[in-house]
Amino acid sequence: MKKLLFISIVALIMFSCERKEPQEWGELLIITEYDGTAEENVEVTLYNSYDNFMNYVFIERQLSDEYGEVYFPELLTGWYYFEAEKKKSSLFTVYAMDSILVIGRQQANKILIMEPFD
Repeated sequence: MKKLLFISIVALIMFSCERKEPQEWGELLIITEYDGTAEENVEVTLYNSYDNFMNYVFIERQLSDEYGEVYFPELLTGWYYFEAEKKKSSLFTVYAMDSILVIGRQQANKILIMEPFD
């Protein structure tokens, strides 16, 4: 009887232990374009939730390179929101915002088409 009770308790402890899933990291590549061409020196701001986007609490900010590319490595799996902005002249600014799902061990790619913004 004691042996059966001991085995039951050990089995209960083993099954009640919570296993943590390993965190999976993904990557995000954003390409900024305006008027059909890649746009360099665009300020791209990345947010890890919609609430943070609405409250301007960003996790990273980068400028696009000469190919219009911005690369964010090592992002946890989940939805990310981002916005891109560049002042083209004293007359207008181009802007775009979007969201994307980043999945672990994969690279998400997004072409962001920017438009004039007041």
